[in-house]
Amino acid sequence: MNYQYIEQLIERYFECQTTLHEEQILRTFFAGEDVPGHLMPYAELFQYETLAKEEALGEDFDQKMLARIQEEATAKPQNCKTAKPYNRTTLAPFFRAAAVVAIILTIGSATDHALRDQEAEKNEAIDPYIRQANIQNAIRTKDISQAEAKPLTDSLLVQPMNESTQ
Repeated sequence: MNYQYIEQLIERYFECQTTLHEEQILRTFFAGEDVPGHLMPYAELFQYETLAKEEALGEDFDQKMLARIQEEATAKPQNCKTAKPYNRTTLAPFFRAAAVVAIILTIGSATDHALRDQEAEKNEAIDPYIRQANIQNAIRTKDISQAEAKPLTDSLLVQPMNESTQ
């Protein structure tokens, strides 16, 4: 038999380029008894459908499953605590407390902000006069210090000249 054609079909199968008819050819080939050794790894891949069809649940499967379900239902779980689901009534006091804290923080923040705004308005009303007075004092102080320093520097310049001339 020509195994080259089967090898080409296997390559095309893994590249997803085979038709349904070609896949059926592969299934019938691998279902046969004369599969060569180098193609045996692919045999299970193509025989799974026929093997799966042969497998079936036993007659007593339903009875076994129902018996097991009844055993688990009647068996008392050991060391298992049932958890109470949380609902609104159990968490309501915590929600109320959180709401009160949020309201108090909001009112405090708003009051602090309002007081700072009022203080800033008072400072802005007074500041221009204070700033102007500070600027005038600074100018006077600078003028006085320059006036006092100027004769000293002039006299220092004059003295060395007097000494050199003597």
